[in-house]
Amino acid sequence: MSTIAVYVAYGFSVALALLFVYLFHARWYWHVLSVLAALAVGFSPPISGWTGLSRDVTYGAIVLFLLVWGVAEPFVHRFHRHAHGAPGHA
Repeated sequence: MSTIAVYVAYGFSVALALLFVYLFHARWYWHVLSVLAALAVGFSPPISGWTGLSRDVTYGAIVLFLLVWGVAEPFVHRFHRHAHGAPGHA
């Protein structure tokens, strides 16, 4: 697997996590659970019989997705405008 494929997989994982943070408004505890799940996946032993670079990239993409989705919430929604505060809203 080439280095560019690893960068594409990780970039797609980060972009997807940021898109989900922007589109879906989950409660704060889901983001805390996401960070804890990322740590659990990152520190868990690998599945037996699955070795090589594909395992590393898959685990890395999952951990990166969960971490970015969990940590990015306060930063993304700081700039996101909500309709309930707009003038003229009933």
